[in-house]
Order: sequence, then structure tokens, then C-alpha cells
Amino acid sequence: MELKDQILQTKERKKGFLKAMPESTRTQVDAYAKLDKITSKYWIIIVGGALLALFVYLFAGCTGGHWVLNLIPAAVIIACGVFAALYVKSLANKAKKAVTLGAPDYVEELNAINARLFGLEKAEKARVEAEKQEARAKARAEAAQREAELAAQKQQEAMQHGAQVNGQPAPQAPEAPNPPAEE
Repeated sequence: MELKDQILQTKERKKGFLKAMPESTRTQVDAYAKLDKITSKYWIIIVGGALLALFVYLFAGCTGGHWVLNLIPAAVIIACGVFAALYVKSLANKAKKAVTLGAPDYVEELNAINARLFGLEKAEKARVEAEKQEARAKARAEAAQREAELAAQKQQEAMQHGAQVNGQPAPQAPEAPNPPAEE
């Protein structure tokens, strides 16, 4: 629960930080955050251009014509998509730099808070995943223990049945294996 508390405290700190700054600076910092998202997800434009090119190529192929000639508009669309994505990323980086120059302390503090929040959330996800893996391992160990006990019981029953058929007394069954030690 400690990580969850730290995450909540960091989120509250971020909200308080954003509320404490002047309105004009808050607007600049909000713009910076949106521009940062754009620069990290510019590749979506490239994927969109590639899908559009695929649809154009398939449509042109259905209408007839030579397949090489149909590739020309598709290639142009892909090239335009890549150019547009890189241009948008460049513009967003320039705008981010301008905002950073206008409110450098606020942007640095916001980046520090976001980095801490990202690290805490990543650690929380890792902790949850480790707990899930531990639970799975414990379930597998319990299942293996049950199978071992069942096998020992079947072996004992088989030995008793064999002894009854031969008229001999039933030999003692071997002990079941000990459960794995808890760490």
C-alpha cells in the first residue's frame, strides 16, 4: 500500500502545483504537456498514412490497371504521411522549447513530478505482477502436492489390492513427500 500512497501523494502534489501557479503560466504548462504528448505519438500519423495508402492501392487494384502504376499513389501517400509526421513533431518540439523558455522553472518542476509519478506507477505495476506470479507459483505448488498425495494414495491402494489377491498382508506404503518449505 505504500506505493499506492506515494502515487496518490504525487498526484495531489501535481494538482496543488498546477493550482498554485498563475493562470497564464498554467496555460503555458498545459500547452507544454499537450505538445509533449504530440511529440511522443507522432508515429500515429505515419501509420494513418500507411493505412490510407493501403486502401488507395486496394481500391485502385479493384478498378483495374497495372499493379505497378497503382503503387505510385500509395508510395506518394506514405511519403506525405512520413513528411507530415516529422513536420508536426518538429513544430511541436519548437513550441515546447518556446514554452520552456517562457516558464522554465515550472516546466522543470512539472517534468520532475511526472517522472516521479511514472516511476511510481511502473513500480506499482511491477509489484502487482510479482504478486500475481507468486500466487500462480503457489497454486502450481499446491496442485503438484495434491497430485503427489493422490499418486501415493493410488499406489497404496494398488499395493493393498495386490496383497489381497495374493493372500499376503499388505505392505506399508511409502510416506507422501513433504510439502515445499514456505519462504
